[in-house]
This record gives sequence, C-alpha cells and structure tokens, in this order.
Amino acid sequence: MLKIFLFSLFFCPKLSFTQDTIHNTGSKISSEDARAVLDHHNKIRNDLLIPPLSWNADLAAYAQEWADSLATFHNCNLIHRENPRGYGENLYGGGSADSSKPIDASLAWYSEIQQYTYVKLDENNWYNTGHYTQMIWKNTKEVGVGIATCPAAGLIIVANYNPSGNYMGEYPY
Repeated sequence: MLKIFLFSLFFCPKLSFTQDTIHNTGSKISSEDARAVLDHHNKIRNDLLIPPLSWNADLAAYAQEWADSLATFHNCNLIHRENPRGYGENLYGGGSADSSKPIDASLAWYSEIQQYTYVKLDENNWYNTGHYTQMIWKNTKEVGVGIATCPAAGLIIVANYNPSGNYMGEYPY
C-alpha cells in the first residue's frame, strides 16, 4: 500500500481542470460565482487526485428550483428534498444577501474536513462530514448550484451532485 502511495505521489501528475467561463449557469447564480464554486470543488478534488467536476446547467436549474422553494414555501429552513432524483445535495443558509456569496457555502462544506478521517462512511461520521464527502465523492462527475434570497435577507444555497455520493460503508475516494 505504501509503495502505491509513494508511486502516485512522485510519478502521477496532479489532475488539471479548465478555467473556461460558464456562460449559462442554469440558475440565478452568476457565471463568476459558479466558476468560483466549481474551481473550489475542483481544487479540493485535485489535491486528492480525484477527477474534476463539470458544471451542469440542468442540475443547477434543479438546485435553483429547490432553493426558491426553501426561500418561498419553507421559511428558509434547510430541508433536503425527499426525492432528489438520485442526486446528491448540499444545503447552506446564512449571512445576508448583501454580504454572502455562493463560495461561502463551498467553504463551509469544506470546513468539515477538520472532522474527517479517511474511513468508510457510517452513521457515526456521516452527519459531521457529509457535505465535505459529497464534494469529494470519487464517482461524482457534475455539480450545479442554485441561490435564493430569503424574505429576511438571508441566503439559501443548494448544490446538487450527479451521481450522488455518501454511500454508507464506502470510502469517498
């Protein structure tokens, strides 16, 4: 195992990802904010030698639909969809619409790394690290993000991932 790690550390190049502009985000998130969130996800994945994600405008439209629903019909409570079509889902709420950005959600999800140790997911570690592990799930290929403003000026951010991750009894990468 150590030989494989050392081989990959010294002989396998880090994965790269493109800096292309996202022209159609599919949601209310700006192209610049979508690029920032995608780049942040991909930097984290790159550091772990996990292939990068691509932006999916249809997935972002799906995330936008739920962000709008949470802001309009659910009093801005962070509630996961009951049937997310097999997509993974991260939710974020907080800040103000004036001072918060979608990257704040990505940074908050990433902060769970402090509680994560490389083990298989189970009921004891998923709750505190599930946002982070969804970001780095090895089989996930696409992400889309939606954003909504709450009536009290807070922000709701929904990220959907295709295919989903966070399978109990499995390693994220």
